[in-house]
Amino acid sequence: MPSAIVTDRSVYDPRTILEALVRNFDRDVAENRKLIREQLDNDPQAFYRNAIALLKNADESRGFQHLVLLLVSNGFLARALGDSSLSREEAIAFGRAAMRANPTADVELAKGLADSTTQPDGPVQVETALRLMEILAEISDGRRIAPSLMRLMRHSNPYIRSKAVLMIGRGNLSVKWVRGRLAEADPRIRANAVEALLGLDSPEAEEVLRFALADVNNRVVGNALLGLYLMGDCSSIPEIVKMSSNESPLFRSSAAWVMGETGDPRFSEVLVRMLVEPNAVVRKRAFASIGRIKAATAQIAQGPRWRMGGIISNHPAELQRTQRKVHLAITTDTGHDQLKILPTQFILSENGQNVLTYRVTEKPELEAMSVIFVFPRVGDADAAPWNEGALKCLAWKRHSDLWANLPFLPSGDPEGKGHAINEPPPFTASSDALTASFAKTPGRVDCSELWETLSRCVQTADPSTVRGKRHLIVMTNEAMGRVAPQNLIENIVNSRTSLQVISSIPSPTVEDFCQKARGRFQTFENEAEIPALVQQAFLNLLTRYEISYQPVSKDATVVRARVQTAAGWGEVKIPIPQEPSPPA
Repeated sequence: MPSAIVTDRSVYDPRTILEALVRNFDRDVAENRKLIREQLDNDPQAFYRNAIALLKNADESRGFQHLVLLLVSNGFLARALGDSSLSREEAIAFGRAAMRANPTADVELAKGLADSTTQPDGPVQVETALRLMEILAEISDGRRIAPSLMRLMRHSNPYIRSKAVLMIGRGNLSVKWVRGRLAEADPRIRANAVEALLGLDSPEAEEVLRFALADVNNRVVGNALLGLYLMGDCSSIPEIVKMSSNESPLFRSSAAWVMGETGDPRFSEVLVRMLVEPNAVVRKRAFASIGRIKAATAQIAQGPRWRMGGIISNHPAELQRTQRKVHLAITTDTGHDQLKILPTQFILSENGQNVLTYRVTEKPELEAMSVIFVFPRVGDADAAPWNEGALKCLAWKRHSDLWANLPFLPSGDPEGKGHAINEPPPFTASSDALTASFAKTPGRVDCSELWETLSRCVQTADPSTVRGKRHLIVMTNEAMGRVAPQNLIENIVNSRTSLQVISSIPSPTVEDFCQKARGRFQTFENEAEIPALVQQAFLNLLTRYEISYQPVSKDATVVRARVQTAAGWGEVKIPIPQEPSPPA
């Protein structure tokens, strides 16, 4: 106990004695229980005042548990919970302790509240009743106290009625019952009825929330939009932004509140614009919501960062005429966690301009596939950064997938020119075998140059040695002088083999080959990026989410995709395919 409690009080003061009895309760349980009871019997009101003072510093000790039990069992529960000397947090803590002492405390409290509020009410009684209802909402699941809440729905005070509606809706989660409340004349009841659906995800709840969007009250509409957002309904995002421009300041204020409740950073720009609008209430709400979004984003940033990959499937010539289709893969470092991501938790932007209208499709898990890594042969395979990247990808490899490692000879190697190997790629599903293959430098006679190696990757093979679609991840570190054979390009296209090439230098020959083979080509400047680029290329094969949207920036060269959830976050920049420049 803090010594401040007993300052300037005699050791014979009843509060000092009660504090000592509670603190030293375990030293002699029977005797201390008797002495505490004597204080209660001698002067119940003084005992209550002293007990309330001690509750401000309550802990989980047996002495305090006994003190709580005495207060509850002697009819002081409602009085203590409504006592203004206890903060809201202290009262809720006491309420939870009361539930541990008496599991039916919430039922008795709700019944007593319903009985007392049938009497003529004044401001103090209404204020106390609302406080008790807030505490009940924290300590009770609502179902047990539903009969008393139904009685409170007939109370003369609209605030008590609307609070009862909210608690009943949250307690029984009956969508049909909530929908019936939308016919009430009191907008507070309608708003609280809709608020009761927040966090519920069902077709019936969605239907009610959409119905509520047509309400004439700003709180009702705001709660409905927030409910749809929390369900993951992307259509709520442009509607929230639209509401921020409503002619009514009440609706604009509600829009700012909804933006803050989402914690979604894509609303920050809209809220900043609202800081200079003429209505002071709207400005204040916008300022508060900006703070909430900053706090939410900072908190999420402290959580685990997920790995993301992404591609745009459109042909370059289509990008400005049709909707863009971004395909995203999201996983943890280990690849073992099942991630649940709502459509509203995807944030896309082009040139800093947020995409507000989009559609998310989650696809089923990919079928088994065959992946071939085509990397330069080096003397020390263990030290090669591309091999390091491939080994890190093993965390995401599924048991059903086959991999192959095919090093190729650089064009300057004396054995590299004209050397062809007709054997199919050595596919395996064994992670141990793959780890060994990336750590071993193969002999020159077991390798061929790049184009021959790629031809080997797409040659017709025994169906039993290949699973699903073939994918090539290629790393080059030189400019190719010889152009790719036409039949290689045709074989890649006809076999629908996906192709990703990572090059350490600009290579017009390889880039032209990628374009003709409908592959992807990228360069980098820092060799330290290679492991991450290889991992990124592999993640691009695991895409599960397709996001369709209309371009918002004609000049954009990348799409920034971000996922932000309470469980984790991730971000990736996806190059937008560009049409080749016309020949000079």
